[in-house]
Amino acid sequence: MGSAQDRPLVGISVSASVERAGEQYVYDNYIAAIYHAGCTPLIIPLPDIELKGSYDVLAERVVNSLDGLLLSGGCDIDARLYGEENFPFNGSFVEERDLFEIESCRSAARQKKPILGICRGEQVLNVAMGGTLFQDIGSQNAGRTMLMHVQKAPTYSCSHDVKLEPDSQIRRIVLDESGASSIEVNSFHHQAVKAVAPCLRVTAVSSDGIIEAIEPISPDGPYHPFTIGVQWHPERMWKYHQSAARLFASFAKACGRAGN
Repeated sequence: MGSAQDRPLVGISVSASVERAGEQYVYDNYIAAIYHAGCTPLIIPLPDIELKGSYDVLAERVVNSLDGLLLSGGCDIDARLYGEENFPFNGSFVEERDLFEIESCRSAARQKKPILGICRGEQVLNVAMGGTLFQDIGSQNAGRTMLMHVQKAPTYSCSHDVKLEPDSQIRRIVLDESGASSIEVNSFHHQAVKAVAPCLRVTAVSSDGIIEAIEPISPDGPYHPFTIGVQWHPERMWKYHQSAARLFASFAKACGRAGN
């Protein structure tokens, strides 16, 4: 990537505490993954909710200064943002985070900046582009045998496989030349993509049918080709699993090109 001065600048969305009002934070594994991939991370703080009428303008200015956007994991999303009521099995959500991340995602898409959505970030990407979510995959898939999507193993360990679409960008990124069709991933979520946004397509699924990755329908579409959401947490895996390291390396490469 050249000198530190030439490193692409990647914005990372923050988590907002529901229990401790006013607390914003980012886990250091996101920061480490971006640094090690050859980029410089920039933490994007949330504006006060009183400014929500200006979130679109604020997000546009922030994203304009970036070479790429990483949408991090975290709490649930207000179901009203994708046209549903909040059911009892939806969890906690933070209005300013939901609204500002959606505006940031849409701004990055308009500006053709690379986007990597991780766990909640994949869900934000889907909602921002017009898709819907399962508010709770267990409650809304009654009668189906579901995998353990909130694993009890260490966060860097894998708990299930995901099958990758053969013609997908995500498969070309994370797999080597072995000809395999799946990878092992970790899992820490109870929500997931339900109806995929019209401009996106499903490119990875788990054996119980949960959508695990999404990307643009066409690389020649209106958004940057690297507009990818994954349901797993590669930022917790990249030191130990090549598939996760390859994903961050590809994202960094896309951000480098976007900045030129």
